[in-house]
Amino acid sequence: MDISKQLLLLFALSAPTAAAVAADSAGLGAQPLVDTSQWLCKYCTFEKGWSGTVDLGATYVSEDSFKFGEYTGLNKKGAYFLGDGSARFRGEDANYWNIEATDLGLDSRSVSLEGGQQGAVTLFLNYKELPHFISDSAVTPYFGTGSRSLTLPTGWVPAGTTGGMSALPGSLHEVDLETKRTRIGMGVSLIPATNWRYSLNFREETKEGTQRVAGTFFFNSAQLVMPVDYVTDQIDASASYSGRQLQAKFAYYGSTFNNKNQSLTWQNAYTPLLGGATEGQLALPPDNQFHQLLASLGYQFSEKTRGTADIAFGRMTQDDPFLPPTLNASLGAPNPPRDSLAGKVDTTNASLKLVSAVTGQMQLNAAYTYNDRNNKTPQAAYVWVTTDSFVNAPRTNLPYSFTQNTIKLSADYRFTPRLKTSVGYDHDTHERTFQETDKTREDTYWARLIARSRENIDLTFKLSHAQRDQSNYVPVPEITPPENPLLVKYYMANRTRDSAGIRVDVAATDSVTVGLGADVSRDDYPDSALGLTNGSDFVLSADVSAMLTKKTSLHFFLNHEEIDSKQAGSQSFSTADWFAENNDKIDVFGVGVKHSVLENKLDVGADYTTSRSTGAINLDTGTPTATFPDLVTLLDSVKLYATYHLKDNISLHGAYWYERYDSKNWMLDGVTPSTIPNVLAFGEQPPSYHVNVISLSMRYKF
Repeated sequence: MDISKQLLLLFALSAPTAAAVAADSAGLGAQPLVDTSQWLCKYCTFEKGWSGTVDLGATYVSEDSFKFGEYTGLNKKGAYFLGDGSARFRGEDANYWNIEATDLGLDSRSVSLEGGQQGAVTLFLNYKELPHFISDSAVTPYFGTGSRSLTLPTGWVPAGTTGGMSALPGSLHEVDLETKRTRIGMGVSLIPATNWRYSLNFREETKEGTQRVAGTFFFNSAQLVMPVDYVTDQIDASASYSGRQLQAKFAYYGSTFNNKNQSLTWQNAYTPLLGGATEGQLALPPDNQFHQLLASLGYQFSEKTRGTADIAFGRMTQDDPFLPPTLNASLGAPNPPRDSLAGKVDTTNASLKLVSAVTGQMQLNAAYTYNDRNNKTPQAAYVWVTTDSFVNAPRTNLPYSFTQNTIKLSADYRFTPRLKTSVGYDHDTHERTFQETDKTREDTYWARLIARSRENIDLTFKLSHAQRDQSNYVPVPEITPPENPLLVKYYMANRTRDSAGIRVDVAATDSVTVGLGADVSRDDYPDSALGLTNGSDFVLSADVSAMLTKKTSLHFFLNHEEIDSKQAGSQSFSTADWFAENNDKIDVFGVGVKHSVLENKLDVGADYTTSRSTGAINLDTGTPTATFPDLVTLLDSVKLYATYHLKDNISLHGAYWYERYDSKNWMLDGVTPSTIPNVLAFGEQPPSYHVNVISLSMRYKF
């Protein structure tokens, strides 16, 4: 949709409501406040002892699908145990315990325990598993999946192309790509009689499994299974002070990352070229550390003015030993000039904020942030090897650093109890080293209006304009092969950004509320001859919530989004000779109803959600070319559920869930391991499933 039409739609939506609000706002006075200081609670009961719920049951999944169970663990056909529970204890001397357990029968299970004495000491212990089922349609001829060494089957005959690999069809076997995170955390907080609070927390996360990666020999490549065996330890300790006017915190945060696999090696499935490389090697993520010291301060200067300040100093280090430059000894490549990168980066982050209610109607806000990344990694000239095939001239590493300064100023003014406006100015400067531009500056101006009419119509309207300018864009001379001087990276390019949005909420009756919203934004890169030239985003939303009767409720939502972008490119390392336009459309719709029957003994409900997304790529090269097929995803989900209350503390729950997912992706559709002559692919296909899920469980309250 054209940007001008989108803006007209925004104003059309806002005009009648804004007029009603403006007319209603005139002459409104402050409403009398109710004095509640003498109110007493005569019927409050204080909980003692144990209480909680236990849910036990089973669920059945009708189909195998990694996509359906991507993050839940419901990825395989069959029955699963359902186990959830929560318990709380409240003792005489402010002693307490909270226990939570979720999805005990699934790979996404979690358990947490928290307790201690309120106002004195808090202890916690938690455990959580997070699966990620990536793909169940990949095939490969390589053995050793999950290890650091991939080998081809006995009798493999290399060939110049995948079509010539005679042993490929008979050696393909399925591999599942999946990872699993396991987190264990524990900690303690102490609150002495003074205003101080001390805490010490520790978390260890392990991540195991397999992921995609690719290896290359000159211009021939293969998709490979990369082993994942990571351990990340995190610790933070803090001391906090809280007084009437002064609040302060001093903290330490540390993180260490360890990868149990330093590299991945694989055999060359192609006929060796240029130097005769028969085996390749990839470096995997290296071990590293991060440590940070933090101090923060807050001070209440008066009832109307408060200021806060934060500063943090951090250091990142990476000192893993270098791998040999190649496994191909015939190239005679020299070793690196040092044993490791000796990587070191210092970070400084600081902020200042001030908020002051100048009058009963006006509030002023000011904020400043400073972020500095000082890369102290030593530079050296490295002789490097391309894809284990030939030696290149030395290159020097470029330790990229940056400094960012941001200032934000805003003012809030309340004309009446029903009409408020805010205006603001944001300024951002970004200074860089070893980048195409030394400095960028962006200024943003924005305004927001919030109003309410007597007819319970709430209106929020916002506008903003931003202008980013860069000092002088010049390709980095150390980068080879050289960059096209006409190509500008979008995040450093001169840019204008305009956006507008409106949200209207209407309480039509005491039991029906309606919400409508629209947002539009436009980015232009006027000085970019090559690269991203413009982009836009348009969103429409609507939602309804209604209590149809005392026993029946209904909700509804609808969302439509369009994302467009245009870019220019050059195949001839010169001016633009091809243009591309990307258009993404996403539509989401949902409706649900809940009803109570049989004198509140039985609750039934239903939810339906559907989403459609389409990605279109239009390419113009000046000559007739085949267009790319659209990227399409479709999702339909229906959930039916019922809860029957046998007793006050026992209930039965049943649910049925049907979900359908289909996708089309021209980058994967029909692509087999041998479709692309110089790419030995996994042959993965776009995910598609039709899954039925039935669940039965019982809840016991105590």
